[in-house]
Amino acid sequence: MHSDFEDTAKNPKYGAPITKREAEILAIIRKNPMISHQELADMLGITRSAASVHLTNLTKKGKIKGRGYILEQPNYATIIGAANMDINGFSFEPMVAGSSNPGRISLVPGGEARNLAENLARLGINAKLMAPIGGDMFGEKIVADCRALGIDTSDCLLLPNASTSLFMAFINSGGDMAMGLSDMRIEDNITPEYVQRKSGILAGSKVIVLGSGLPPETLQYVLENFPQKEIIMDVGAVGKCKRFVHLLDRMCTLQLNRIEAEFISGISIVTAQDAIRAAKHISKMGPKRVFITLGVKGCAVVTPSEEGFFHTRARRPVSTTGVGQAYTAGIVYGAIYDLSLTETVQFAMACSILTLQSESAVNRALNLQAVEQVVLDNQEY
Repeated sequence: MHSDFEDTAKNPKYGAPITKREAEILAIIRKNPMISHQELADMLGITRSAASVHLTNLTKKGKIKGRGYILEQPNYATIIGAANMDINGFSFEPMVAGSSNPGRISLVPGGEARNLAENLARLGINAKLMAPIGGDMFGEKIVADCRALGIDTSDCLLLPNASTSLFMAFINSGGDMAMGLSDMRIEDNITPEYVQRKSGILAGSKVIVLGSGLPPETLQYVLENFPQKEIIMDVGAVGKCKRFVHLLDRMCTLQLNRIEAEFISGISIVTAQDAIRAAKHISKMGPKRVFITLGVKGCAVVTPSEEGFFHTRARRPVSTTGVGQAYTAGIVYGAIYDLSLTETVQFAMACSILTLQSESAVNRALNLQAVEQVVLDNQEY
């Protein structure tokens, strides 16, 4: 993977107290605390002695507290935003406006917050979802699906008399979303008062992720009352920018795609240097870290001490739906495990690449091993 970044290991905030392999081992142990050294070695494709060395190092670092793999209190991420049912239509041929187009339709749980929570769960991260859920069969399906994945839904806002939010996506034969239609009115129920009742959950989070569709007053409440927390926002859509643009000076991490970055910065983005210039312009408006993704081309990142562009190997997308949430999951993973900025970007891009290769908004084949393999493939590029 080509990068214009300098060495980021000197940045103390984003240093790496544990290795990526150790993070992978911790995720496995959390799912199976009684796993044997040999079983762990077999899962990782390493020798038993190598697995023992990793476990010893984790014990020395305080991540494993005793026999039976008693783990330290795990860090968790709290995700506040939308959970809805996705209706995805895939066209077999180039779409014709104003006409019925032959294709295939799927109905799956979705929503930017729920999708992010699923990505994190598949990566072994403890994810707490705070989303409004309607009292209909779609809401029941979303909650059941989340619980089966290991997502904590105990702090979701259950609204028996409301309808669960819906999102319709029309995917053209090239894998890009030609049009989307959303009904997210239920999200307005995530008020500052509701969030205030969950302040203990937020205070204990290592990372908080805010959905850009939240009411502006709710975004403001979280940003003002938890300034020391790592707060991440994935813009999600240009139409949502007006909800938070006046709050940019209070943000920690902002992730945007090209169109969203052009809208906020006023800078046309064609090249990698354009993306860096736009990210620098946006960073001057407040966010400490700005990530601008350019699809299969790579991404620009600007922090108070660094700026650069990461290139990645081009791949033909199956669908671009959910790619933003996959990238966000990589950023959250890096924050949870204190990875360096370079490692975080590499991990995030690998997550998004895997999602590009899936028809659904979350690739069910997403796991740490798959991500690490994509990282290696990109490094060889």
